Amino acid sequence: MKTPNRCDRQWSEQPRTKWLRLLRSLSFCASLFALSWLPVQAAKPPATIFGNYVGLPGKGKPITTRANKIRISRSQTADANVTVLMSYDKGQICELEGEATWTDGQLVLATDGLDATKPCQLMLRIKGSVLTLTDSEGRCKEVYCGTRGTFNGARFRKKT
Repeated sequence: MKTPNRCDRQWSEQPRTKWLRLLRSLSFCASLFALSWLPVQAAKPPATIFGNYVGLPGKGKPITTRANKIRISRSQTADANVTVLMSYDKGQICELEGEATWTDGQLVLATDGLDATKPCQLMLRIKGSVLTLTDSEGRCKEVYCGTRGTFNGARFRKKT
């Protein structure tokens, strides 16, 4: 009786491997096809973010304010309407209002900047009941704040 050599084994296993690869490819393609029929929905902000927020001291260096307020309300044309009002010493204020979009778990309020090619993008990150503003490049501060005011790092807590 002849013992199968290495070449014989490869030949007999090769068709089986090809069929398995073909089957895997077909099942992958079928999965993609099935997923393409599902309706695509953009992420919507959670209902818990809407409401009024009041100022908290900033991390590290407190922001000296008398009245910090943010209102996030529902919008018919965007994910949310946002109003930010912050009062600083000697009458300086930061005030910004506009429509925001919900992106990557945060609200992004985009408005005009000093330069048309560099718009203001204020990020509102909400973790639990605490909201933190981020104006990473200071483009919002340039247009919507007085000399002593800043958005970056300001923290708020949701009013109950």
